This record gives sequence, C-alpha cells and structure tokens, in this order.
Amino acid sequence: MSNEYPALPPQQPGHNGEAAHRPQYPHAQHPQPQYPHPQVPAGMPAAVRAAQVVIFALAGLGVVHSALVGAFSGAEAAGRAFAPYLMAWVLLVLAFLFPSAGPGVRIAALVLGSVQIVLALGGAAQGTPFGILPLAGAVAVVVLLGQGSAGDWFRRPRTR
Repeated sequence: MSNEYPALPPQQPGHNGEAAHRPQYPHAQHPQPQYPHPQVPAGMPAAVRAAQVVIFALAGLGVVHSALVGAFSGAEAAGRAFAPYLMAWVLLVLAFLFPSAGPGVRIAALVLGSVQIVLALGGAAQGTPFGILPLAGAVAVVVLLGQGSAGDWFRRPRTR
C-alpha cells in the first residue's frame, strides 16, 4: 500500500498544548478564473481631445473679443461681449481635468456646454458681434463629449 500524501512535517503544539493535527499539503494547482477585461482606450479619444481644443479656443476667443470690444466701446460693452463666453471659462477648468477625470467631469462639461448654448443664443439675439462663435463652439463641445467613445474613455478604470 503506497502513501499518496507526502510526509507530514513534525507536529507542533497547538494553542492548548496538544499537537496540531492539520496536515500540510503541497501547493495545490488551482486554476484561476479568467474574467474578460473591458477594452481600455490607450489614449484620449479624438472626440475628447477635439472638445478640449474647442474649449481652449472658446476661452481665448472670449478674452480677445472682450478686450477688443472694451478697447473700442468701453467696459460695459466689454462685459456684454464677455457674457456669452462665461461658461467657456468654467469649461476651461474642466478641460484641464479631462486627462485624469471620471464620468462626473464629462457630465458637468455637457451641462455647462448646454448652459453655454443658452447664453450664446442670448448674445446672438442681442446682436453681439461674433455671437455665433460661442454658440457654434458650445454645440461642438456638447456633440463631441456626447459621443460613445468619450463616454467610454471617461468611464475607463484608473489606478490610484
């Protein structure tokens, strides 16, 4: 009769002075379950990068436009010219967070882009020069961040 188990190590006393009778088996080979990993995008998708660039351009355009209007028409007119770009400045802060942000930043950017559309419509209705530019930029941001690839990228797993 052969012994299927390897020799047991010497018995060591248990917690109450008795010998511990737990056999020590060699490392058993248990297969590890393989779970499918979601496809993780390697870099920022083109739609997210394009939205980021549009936001940077909108914020810069707002400053240039307000400065030019202020130089020729005064401070009050500069403030009116800057109003359609107001949310672009908040979006600018969010755009800097895009590389490490989660889905909450994307949702906030979509909401702020929608508010920017409303403000830009008001500016265009009042006849603000170049009032259509912040409107077009905000629509572009909402469309770009609304794409599925943008949503997938903002929901990607991140390491801490």
